[in-house]
Amino acid sequence: MKYPEYKYIEVAIGGVNRRNNVVELSKFKTPTGKADCYRTVFRFPEAFRQHVERMGTVAGYRGPHCADFFPIDVDAGDLGEAQKNACYIINRLNASYDVDLNALRCYFSGAKGFHILIPEQLLDIAPSEKVSSSFKKMAREIMGPVEYDASIYDTTRLFRLANTINSKTGLYKIPLYPAEILHGSIDKILELAKKPRKIELVNELEVNEVLHCVYMEYHREDQPPPPPVAEQAVKPPGDAKLCYYALLEGVGEGERDNAALRLAVHFRKQGYFPDIVTGLLQAWNRRNKPPLEDTDIGKAVRQAFEKQYDFGCNDVLLSEYCDRKCSLKKRRKERVAAESIYSIDEARQKYLAYVKEIEKRKISLGFPFIDKEMRGIAPGEVCEILARSGVGKTAAVLNIIERQSSAGVKVLFFSLEQPIAQIYERTAQIAGGVPGAEVEDAFKRDEARAAELSLIVSKKYNNLYIIDEDYLTYEELRDFIELSRLKISEKPGLVVIDYLGRMKGGHGTSYEITSELAKLLKRLAKDTDTAIIYVHQTNRAGKTGAEPVTMDMARDSGVVEEAADFVIGMWRPDIDKREAQASETEEIRIALLKNRKGSMTQIGLCFHKPTLRITEWSKVDVVSMFDGEVIP
Repeated sequence: MKYPEYKYIEVAIGGVNRRNNVVELSKFKTPTGKADCYRTVFRFPEAFRQHVERMGTVAGYRGPHCADFFPIDVDAGDLGEAQKNACYIINRLNASYDVDLNALRCYFSGAKGFHILIPEQLLDIAPSEKVSSSFKKMAREIMGPVEYDASIYDTTRLFRLANTINSKTGLYKIPLYPAEILHGSIDKILELAKKPRKIELVNELEVNEVLHCVYMEYHREDQPPPPPVAEQAVKPPGDAKLCYYALLEGVGEGERDNAALRLAVHFRKQGYFPDIVTGLLQAWNRRNKPPLEDTDIGKAVRQAFEKQYDFGCNDVLLSEYCDRKCSLKKRRKERVAAESIYSIDEARQKYLAYVKEIEKRKISLGFPFIDKEMRGIAPGEVCEILARSGVGKTAAVLNIIERQSSAGVKVLFFSLEQPIAQIYERTAQIAGGVPGAEVEDAFKRDEARAAELSLIVSKKYNNLYIIDEDYLTYEELRDFIELSRLKISEKPGLVVIDYLGRMKGGHGTSYEITSELAKLLKRLAKDTDTAIIYVHQTNRAGKTGAEPVTMDMARDSGVVEEAADFVIGMWRPDIDKREAQASETEEIRIALLKNRKGSMTQIGLCFHKPTLRITEWSKVDVVSMFDGEVIP
C-alpha cells in the first residue's frame, strides 16, 4: 500500500447513519452480501483517528489525506441515460486523456448509475490537505457536459462498497468491464447484479502523463498576489497589433476564456516559455471583471502550446478589439482595395476559372432528383439539414458521406453528439448492409466476419476523417479544419457537422448564440473554401417528426434561412404509426426548402431501418412546393 502511514478509513455498515467507525484498511474485510455498506473515498493518517476519538465525529476534519482512486459517480433518473453518460466519459478518458480502458475500474452502483474509478497509479497523487478540492476541480474538466455527483469529493464522503447490496433495489454493486458498459444491455447488467461478482483486473499500471499534468495543475498551491504596482502608460511600438494591447486592459465575462487563449498564443509566438506566459496571464487576469479561475488560465496556456493555434486579423474577437490606427490594418485595407475592385472583363475571367474548377469540387447528396435542382454544393456554400430528433439525421449524413468518400472526396465529420465507436458501427451498417446487432456480434465473436466488414467500411469510407470532440467553438472548428491538412495532406472537400446545437457559442440567449453560429458557419465555408453540411434540430413545432418541416421550425434561431445556401427539411410521415414501426422500411420525406440555384421541391426516400441505408424509391413522386401536387 502506497503511503502506509495513511492507513485509516471510516466505514458504515448497514447504512450511512452508522458512521464514525475508524478502522485500518489492511484489517478491514468487505462484508460481501450485506446491505448498505460504505467506506470513505480517502485514506487518513493517525491525526484523523485522533480527531474522531476527540470529537466523536469525522465532521470538521481538514487535515491531509490520500486516495487510491479518482472516483466518478454517474447517476440519472433513467438507467439507460446513465449508461449513455458513462459511455461518454469512458470514451472521453480514452480519446482526450489517452487512458487505457483496461486500467479503469468500473461498477454498476446497484441502483440508478455507474461508478468509474481511475486508479491512483495513473495520477501519481501525493497526500495533502488539498486532494479532495483538487479532485472537485479536476472533475469539472473531465466530465464536460455530463451531470455528476460532486459531493463524492468531500473529504469525509462515504462511497458504497463493491459486492454489497443496495437495500432499495436488492441488487449488488458489481464490477464491470468497460466494454460491458460501452456495449452491454441494461437487462444483462441488471441480471449480473443479482449476485456478487469478480472480474480479472490489470494491475501493472503506469503514470498517465496527461492525467498527472491535469491533476497537478489543479493541485498547485495558490500563490499570493504580488503587491500592486502603480499603473504606467504604455506606448505600443509602431508595428504592434493594437488588438492585443486592447485585450490586455481586461475584458468582461463572456470573453475571458477566448481572450486568454489568444493572449497565450500571442505570447507563445513571442518565444516565451509556458511558465512565463502563465505569469503574464495571471497579471492580466486581475484586470478582468470578474477574473478567471487559475485553472482556466492554466488550460489556456496548455492549449496554446499543445494545439499550435494561430489567430489572424479576421478572428472574431480580435476584429472586435481592432484599432483604426493599426498599421497592419491600414496596409491590409490598401491591399484589399487593390485586389478587390474588378472590371467586368476581370469578373468574366474570374467566372470562367470558377466554373472550370467548381465542376471538380461540387458535392452532391446522392439523391438525383434533389441534386439536379441544387446543382451541387460548391466550396464556400452551406447546406442545412433540419429535422426532429429521432428522424434519422445522422443516418442521412452518413449516407451522403459514404457516397462522397467513395467518390474520392476528403470528408471531415464533426461528431459532436455521438462517440466515435457508435459512428463506426453505423458506417458498418450502411456500408455492409447489415443490422447494428450483427455488426456488434461480428466484432465480439466472429473475427472473419469482422475482418470482412472492416474491409468494406475501409473501402467505402476510406476518405472519411472523424473529429470526436463535443461543444466546439467556431474558432476550434476552424482550427480543426485548417490542421486537418497535417493528417490528410490536403484540405477537406466536405465538412459535416452533427449538429449545430452541440456547438458552443459566445454570450447571449440561446436564440442569439444559435443565430450567430449559423452566420459564422457561412463565413467558415468561405474562409476555408470548403462545402459545409450541418444538421440542426427543429423546435417543438416539429412535434413527433411525422409533420412536414418548414423554414420557421429551426430550434433557437430565425436566421438559418439567411445564413444557409440550401435548407433541407426531413421528416418521416409514418414514424408514429404502429404498422410503420413494425416494418423494416419506412418513407423519409425530404423537402428542398431553400435553394439559391434552382426551384424548391420534395421527394420521398426509402429508409431501411436495420441497415440505416437511405435510397430513392424506384418510382419517385416529385412534389411541387407551391401547390402540393405530385408532378408526373
